[in-house]
Amino acid sequence: MNYPTIFPELSTERLVLRQLSFDDRKAIFKLRSNREINELITRETPKNLNESEAFIQTCIDEFENENRIFWAIRLENNNQLIGTIVFHKINAENFYAEIGYEMNPDYQQEGYMDEAMKAVLDYGKLTMSLKSIEAYTHKNNIASISLLEKHQFVLQEDKKDDAIEDNRIFLLDI
Repeated sequence: MNYPTIFPELSTERLVLRQLSFDDRKAIFKLRSNREINELITRETPKNLNESEAFIQTCIDEFENENRIFWAIRLENNNQLIGTIVFHKINAENFYAEIGYEMNPDYQQEGYMDEAMKAVLDYGKLTMSLKSIEAYTHKNNIASISLLEKHQFVLQEDKKDDAIEDNRIFLLDI
């Protein structure tokens, strides 16, 4: 597997996917503490900007440790963070990663996550040489399930998420 030595900035027609910076702490706080987003995600939500900064530092450290590539999604024409997408739990030996994503509700249903997903999957396949990518999503997250299916992920009916009973696991074999 080819893990990047410098953070890979990706571009699409309307988006730039870049590394998080500490300037993103307010946007990350707003995104990760959003009730609408968290309705179908089980995770620790930040209680203040210090916790958002700690999360950003973790993302930077995990990139350096070759475990995670966490992209901030911004519109091409401004620097406003509208979502995130991540390869995490990267396993070089097995050419494997998990993918996760979230989008500010004000920007949902605009095709932005589809665009970001295509760029990240292409990067994973063509540059990193990943062979399999898994996604965990809530059984009631219809938008996420539709996105995964559009990108050829297949529900793993025999596989269960031991940590979160309502999650379903999807796999993309490359």
